[in-house]
Amino acid sequence: MIWRPFIKRGGVALLCLLACCAVAGADQYHYINTLVGSRSAGLAGAFTALSDDTAGCYYNPAGIAMVSATSISASVNAYHKSTKIYENVLRESNGRYQDWEQESSVLLPNFFGIVKKLGAGMLGLSYAVPDSTLRRQNQSFSNIQSSIVGNPIERFIINIDDKDQTYLFGPSYGLRISDNLSIGATLYAYYRDKRIIRNQTLFFEQGEHLWSNYYDTQEDWGYQPIVGLIWEPLEKIALGLALSRTFIVSSDREQQLLRRDTTSPEFSDTNALSLSISAQSEETDYPVTARLGAAYFVSPRLLFSADVIYTAAIDEKSAVWNAALGVEYYFRDNLALRAGLYSDMANTDELTRGAVNQVEHVDIYGASLSLSMFHGPSSITLGASYGYGGGEAQIIDGDISIQDVEIRNISVFLAASYSF
Repeated sequence: MIWRPFIKRGGVALLCLLACCAVAGADQYHYINTLVGSRSAGLAGAFTALSDDTAGCYYNPAGIAMVSATSISASVNAYHKSTKIYENVLRESNGRYQDWEQESSVLLPNFFGIVKKLGAGMLGLSYAVPDSTLRRQNQSFSNIQSSIVGNPIERFIINIDDKDQTYLFGPSYGLRISDNLSIGATLYAYYRDKRIIRNQTLFFEQGEHLWSNYYDTQEDWGYQPIVGLIWEPLEKIALGLALSRTFIVSSDREQQLLRRDTTSPEFSDTNALSLSISAQSEETDYPVTARLGAAYFVSPRLLFSADVIYTAAIDEKSAVWNAALGVEYYFRDNLALRAGLYSDMANTDELTRGAVNQVEHVDIYGASLSLSMFHGPSSITLGASYGYGGGEAQIIDGDISIQDVEIRNISVFLAASYSF
């Protein structure tokens, strides 16, 4: 990490605001960043015991064994927006505080799948985007206190332009081995494309200035196997289990830091620039995820579903338990309403008073709602989800102060499917 040494040399405490951001991915502190699929998204991801459409390739491939005909499904995540606010981060010379705000918005298809009978089972092929962020920030602050005594920051300008997207694509196969038991497996190819840009300029009251540009790119290739089963012990009850893990086989990361700092004795020439470049190919380890689900078919028109999701601890990330609840109701044969609740807990520890350089901790809770209209073998689904989380962060390097954080996520999706 080439950013943090510069922060210490620059002597401006607030610069470490960028240190934590520079190493962060799309959202490395949470695992449920996008609700994939159409029916599954309306049920808030409580789909492990169902998975009886193309989205089953992603949630539990055992479910596609129950698809009765060739099915094609395309889902468009029409709009996803995330807002993160760090409260009272920058202190003005008059004692008032300013918030630090970041926004992410993206428009892209997040799932496509097809399931077709092959031999005794069903073959699936799917493409999913479980995590996608396009984060931008353009803020300007005036009269900010710095760690240089008697020399406050007259103006601070920050620009952020980040992209971090994860793609999964590959085959699945589901097989019904008895009247009440199905098994399945998916083998996804994994690709991650990350680009982080941080550009900032500080003008000091006594005439000095500090400018820096940080550029970080990373490309990962790997694979993600998923194995699952669905058991129907009773006519109206189904239980599902799915296990998955991502393995990285190739990783290339390059970091570049260009800076000019006239506040430092190292820079006697105001035109001097310092360039730091690093390259690495260290492969990230990912944890095992287990999904356990249950579905209760109350009647042909009403069902309830629930998932419990466990992600194991790995490296510095804590183990995480998440849950999802969903309900589906058919008003008519051609009109269905789905709703759900879900959690997206942080894989970090809660912050401790008196410590420094701690990673943020924000637990997110959300809800989803969708409406599906059917016409013969085709259907159209319109839905939305909303998530909110409050927690704490510590983004001033070497400082024991703790900032409150708020996260708001909203997604609107349009999906279409066809069976024949």
